[in-house]
This record gives sequence, C-alpha cells and structure tokens, in this order.
Amino acid sequence: MTDYLALPPASELRGEVRVPPSKSATNRALVAAALTGSAIRIEGPLESDDTEALRACLTAMGARIETAESGWRVSGPLRGEPGDPSHEIRLDARDSGTAARFLAAAAAATPGRFVLTGSARLCERPMGELVDALRGAGATVSYRGAEGCLPVAIEGGDWRPSEITVDASRSSQFFSALLLAGLARDGGLAVRASGAVASAPYVRMTIETLRALGHEVEEGAIGAAGTVVRVRRAARATDRYAVPGDYSSAIPLLAAAGAAGGRIVLKGLRWPSGDADAGALPVLERMGLRLETSPAFVAVAADPRLLRPVSVAAADFPDAVPALAALSALAPGESRFSGIAHLRLKESDRIAALAALLEAAGARAVAEEDALTVAGPVRPVSAARLPTANDHRMAMAAAVLAIARPGILIENPGCVSKSYPGFFRDLESLAVRTSRQ
Repeated sequence: MTDYLALPPASELRGEVRVPPSKSATNRALVAAALTGSAIRIEGPLESDDTEALRACLTAMGARIETAESGWRVSGPLRGEPGDPSHEIRLDARDSGTAARFLAAAAAATPGRFVLTGSARLCERPMGELVDALRGAGATVSYRGAEGCLPVAIEGGDWRPSEITVDASRSSQFFSALLLAGLARDGGLAVRASGAVASAPYVRMTIETLRALGHEVEEGAIGAAGTVVRVRRAARATDRYAVPGDYSSAIPLLAAAGAAGGRIVLKGLRWPSGDADAGALPVLERMGLRLETSPAFVAVAADPRLLRPVSVAAADFPDAVPALAALSALAPGESRFSGIAHLRLKESDRIAALAALLEAAGARAVAEEDALTVAGPVRPVSAARLPTANDHRMAMAAAVLAIARPGILIENPGCVSKSYPGFFRDLESLAVRTSRQ
C-alpha cells in the first residue's frame, strides 16, 4: 500500500536546526576503522538505514562495533569464518550502493568467503568495473546473478599487486572502495583511474577521511584520467574521528527556504568543506538565495519572488540535483542541469524520476541522456501526487515543491530514512503558517 504525506505550504521558513551527520563520511569512517585494526571512536555518526546496513555487514565480517559515548567504538581486524574455509558469510547491503561497493573491496582484501547481495534495485546497479579491478588484484569474484551486478561471491585474501587500475567513470565509489581497502595491505596500495572519475569530490572526501584518521595519502589530480592516489596504513591511527554535518541533507532544506522564503540557520556544517554537495551553494546563490557561511553553520535568506533560472554542469554534486531541480521549477524561465548521466544509476533513474515528479507538480521537464531541462514556474494543480520512486532524494525534492504550493501529496515519504530519518520533522519545525493555512 502506497503512503502519501500532505505537507501544507508555509508562508516562510524561519529558525534553526542541526543537520544530520554526513552519511558519506560515516560510511567511510566505518570501513576505514574496521580495516585499521586498532580501536577508533567515531563521534556523532549518522544513524540511518544505510549506515545500519554497513554496520551489520562489517560486524558479520568480524568487526566489533559498540555503542560508546557520543558515538561508536569500532575495531578490526576483519576476517572470514575461522576454522571452516568452506563457510560463506552473507553480506546484505540492502539498498546502499556505498555499502555494496565498499564491502566488495573490503571482502576481497579479507581472507574468507563472502556472498554480497542487496535489494532488487541495488542488484540492478553497476558493479562490473569494480569486480574487474578486484579480480586483477587476485581476488576470486563470481557473479551469482546478472553479469556486472550483485549478487557476487567473493573469496578474499592477500592483495598481490601494489597498484590497481579501475574504471571509475560511472561511479567514484569504485575508486574510494579500493582506497579504503588499501588499508588492509602491508606496504600500502596505489589506485589508478583508467579514465575520468565521476563525482570526483567524493574521492576527495575519502582522502580527507583517511588523513583525519592518521593514514598517509599521496594524491594526483583528482578526477583526471590517469589519476593515481597512494594510501598507506599508519603505524598508529588516530583514535577519534568526528563526523561532519551532511551537505547532501542540508541542500533540500536550503532549497525549501528558497521556495517558501524566510531565513534559516543550519548548524553543524563545516565551511569551507570538502563535501561534494557543498559545491551546490554557489548554484543556490545564482538562483537568488543569500547565503552566509561560517566554520560552524550555513544560513540562508530568500524571497521566492526573486528566484532565477540557472544553467549548470552538476556532475560534481549529484545528490543536490533533485532539490535544485525542484527549486528551479518555481523560477520563471528555463533551467538546465547537465553532465548528470550517472544519476540514472542511483537508487532510481533520477533523471527520469525527476522529470516525472516535476511534470506531476505542474512544471515542464525534459529528460535527456545526461541532462535535465526544467521550465517554470509550475502551473497550478490540485491534489497532485508526486511520485518518488521510493528514493530519498526524490522525496526531499517533492518537499521543496510542497512547502511552496498547495494541493501536493508526497508518495512514500518514509523513504527518507535511508539518509535523513528526521527530515520532515525538521522541515516542519521551520515552517511558519498563517491562521488561514
């Protein structure tokens, strides 16, 4: 049965909230800590469906993850089932692409036998390039279903080469997964990109996380064809890691303020930031929002009457595109988001899903192979049901429209639990409504 949320529009948004911790940073820290060996305290991690899936899998692989003051205490090493070399450990990444890619590389570097699987949608998402790289490193990986996708069986062990080449043109997670797994290899590992790297800022986030934990990283020009990054495990890693706030979760709230107007303060965000979706802040400014940044918060003030269309290459901040596209549907004129072909490989085909969502809301949207064009403003609609494809980013984009236009119902709002379980609660806490609403 499909659930719908009727989110009444607000006259403005006003107040402050603390954004959730970064899902991307939490997952990177979890894997790095499990592969480091010594105990590491992860402070302020994100509690969500995705991070819970990764925790459960790492625990099945032998990591100890305990609740500690202000976070988790994580220690390795990872290992297969002792005493029974034929035993297979089942790893269910559920709906998390990040977990699946990171776990595949970690399992390949861990002695033991593993079967990695996930949800129906996750088993459609690409894994072939990473599997090819792992096989080149000496791991035995076989497909249990469709070629190039989960589920896969992995027989891990010692990494033979000191350098691995991977095609990361469809997902930077392939590159990041190998960097993290390099912590399992004595003497370190060099990871080379055979071509350009998609969403390269996420590789930068991986490097920053590794360095924050005390590991050595030598890097080339991130994102360029032939990029080489070398990682070497520290003799003694840092024993604490504080998870930063999540720009991927902040952008929909900032966009919602642009849609409704008002002023909000989002606490817990670091600035400047290596978070990929922090790259969307200049786009919001070009759309007419006024931003204020500091080392501890980001504030926005907006008047929806001043919204402007935008044309932008958005390859480096893909998770921000749904909220930006929703906001652009409220601006008069045509907006275009290009370089986003990899959005078709996410929790949904996000280019097609966005076009369907925006059309249902009364906007005109054209989906192309690697771009989305949006013509606004949205036409008046009554009882519009916005499809979300059970994708958390789509549900947040739908909220940007609902907070500004009456008569909108958001399909399957609970899917936001994948990354931001409290999203609608926080948005409601900021909403100001007149008595007539």
